Amino acid sequence: MDKARVFGVLASFFTLIGLIALLSSGSHFPVYQWPYEAFQGLVFALAWGFGFSVEFSYLVSTVLVLLLLIIAFITGAKASRCVLK
Repeated sequence: MDKARVFGVLASFFTLIGLIALLSSGSHFPVYQWPYEAFQGLVFALAWGFGFSVEFSYLVSTVLVLLLLIIAFITGAKASRCVLK
C-alpha cells in the first residue's frame, strides 16, 4: 500500500471520528456508545426533520456516511500526492 492510500485511510478515519464527535457531543452516554448514538441521531433527524420513512432514513444515512468517507479518502490521497511529490 502506498503512502497516498495510507493518508486516504487516515483522512477517512479522522473524518469518521469527527462526525461521531460532532453528532454525539453533549451526550450522556459512554464514549463506546457514541457511534451508535450518532448514527441513530442522523436517522432521527432525517425521519423527523424531512419526514422520510424510517427505512429510507436508514438508507440515506448509510449512503451519506459512506459518501463522506469516500470523499475524505479521495481528498486525503490527493493531498498526500501533492505534498509528497
